[in-house]
Amino acid sequence: MMLLLVSTFSIGLPALFSTHAAAVSISTAPSAVVPSFERGFDHEFDHEFDPIATTQQQNGQDQQFRGSRGEITAQQFMQSLLAYGNWMAHPTFGWVWQPNDVQPWWQPFTIGDWIVTQDGTPYWRSGLPFGWATEHYGSWTFDENKGWLWIPSNDWSQAPVSWRATNGVIGWAPRMAAGSGGTASAVQTAPCAQPAFAWVFISSDRFFTTTNFAVAEQEFMARDVHGTWGNWAHNHEGLDGARFPEPRNPNFIGVTNCLGDRDVVDLVRQLAASRGLARQGPPITWVLNRFQMGGGRTTNGRLPVYAPLLTGSPPPLSSTFFVNPPAPRVQRAQPIARAQGATRVVPAGRASPQTPLPTVAPVPPALPVPAATPATPRMPLTPYDAFAFQQEALDDHHAAQFDALCTLEATEASKPPLPGMTPEQVRAWHQRERQEMQRMTARQRRLLDGKQSELNESADAHNLPPTALPSEAPGDAQPQTPQPAQSTP
Repeated sequence: MMLLLVSTFSIGLPALFSTHAAAVSISTAPSAVVPSFERGFDHEFDHEFDPIATTQQQNGQDQQFRGSRGEITAQQFMQSLLAYGNWMAHPTFGWVWQPNDVQPWWQPFTIGDWIVTQDGTPYWRSGLPFGWATEHYGSWTFDENKGWLWIPSNDWSQAPVSWRATNGVIGWAPRMAAGSGGTASAVQTAPCAQPAFAWVFISSDRFFTTTNFAVAEQEFMARDVHGTWGNWAHNHEGLDGARFPEPRNPNFIGVTNCLGDRDVVDLVRQLAASRGLARQGPPITWVLNRFQMGGGRTTNGRLPVYAPLLTGSPPPLSSTFFVNPPAPRVQRAQPIARAQGATRVVPAGRASPQTPLPTVAPVPPALPVPAATPATPRMPLTPYDAFAFQQEALDDHHAAQFDALCTLEATEASKPPLPGMTPEQVRAWHQRERQEMQRMTARQRRLLDGKQSELNESADAHNLPPTALPSEAPGDAQPQTPQPAQSTP
C-alpha cells in the first residue's frame, strides 16, 4: 500500500484553494475484475508510485523542466478565465468554473493532442484557449444539471488524468474530485475511479494523432442569448475524431488495466517505437505568459509551457466575482430549414448565332463609394426555436454515435472485439453498449433541459419571454433519438 498521486507527473505546492480533505493511502494494483477473454499486455504493467523518481522530476534534476515559471496571484488566475466562462460557488468544493456555451457531449481532454517530453512522459497540448489552466491545474466534477465543472488548485500537472490500457486500446479520464458533503475532497483518492462516461478510449495506434485545430477565443468570449454552442462543437479533428463511441466505454473499462506513472511511460515509449518515433521529446521550457506558448507546439527544440506559481488567496465565496464587463451577446442558432417543394427548372433555350459585340462605352471616373449601410439585424429567434435547434443538433450527435456503434458491431460479427470471445460474450458486449447508449442520451438531454430552465429563470435572456420547449409543437414534431435495435443472436 503506497500513496498514489493521481495527478500524474505533477508539481505540488501548499494548497490555496479549499480541498476539504487529504488523499488517503490506496493500492495501485490493476483492477482484478477482468473477464477471461481479456487480451494480455506485451509486458506487465504493475508498477507502483515511485516517490523518489517523482521528487527528482519536481526538482528538475533530470532537466525535464527549464527556466522560471513566474508568479501570479490566485485572484489574477481566476480573472484570466472570466472571459471564457463563469465562476460559481459550489456548496461542496468552493469556487468552481464552467466554460461558456459548451455542448452537452463536451468533456475535458478531448480537444488537443499528446506530446512526448524529454523524460518520456506525456504532456497534454490543449486546443482550448483556457486549457493551459483547466487542463493542467486542479480537478473536475460532473453535475447532472450543469455538466462538467472545474475545481481550481495550485498543483500543476502536465497530464492530470488517469490511464487505462490493454493491447490495442488506450484511454484517459480527467482527474475528478471525490466524495460529497463533509467528506468531499478535491483530490481524487482512488485510481481510475472516474465514471464510464468520463473516459476517452482510442486505438493505441492513433495515440500520436495530431491536429492543428484550436478553438478561437471569440467562440467563448461572446455569450449566446440562448446558450447555443459554437461551430467548434461539431469539429471532429484529431483525438476527438479518433475516439471510440462513448457507449463502448463500460466494456473497455472491464477489459483494461489501470496504469501507474511508470506504466504510462513504458507504454508511451512502446507506442512511439512502434510508430518509428523518438522515445524522448523536448524538455518543458517555462514561459511567462500564455501568449508565449504560441500554438503549444515544439519550437527550436523546446516545448513552451505557461504554468505560473500561484500566490495569495482567492476571493471569499460570498463575494461577487465579476471584474470583467459582460460578454457581448450573439445569436448562433439559425432558423431550422424545413423541406420545401422543388423549384421547377426552366429548360434553356437554343443558343443564338453569334452577333458582333457592341462597342463598349468608356467607363466614367469612379465616384466616391457611399458609406456602407448597416445590415438589418435578423429577427431574434424565440426560446422555443433556439432550443429546437439545439435539440436537433443533439439528436444528430446521438445518431452519429449510434451509427458508429452499428458499424463496429457489423464488423465484430465476424471478428470479435477481443480475441477468444464467444458469440454469447459478443452479444453481451453489444447489449451493454445499447444500454449505455440510452443512459448517455438521457444524461445529455437532461443537461440541455437544465440549460433551458436556467435561461428561462434568468432575466438576462435577451429580453425574450421565457418559453418552455414543449414535447411537440403544432406542425413540428420534436426529433427523436434513434432507438437501439435488439441484438440478433
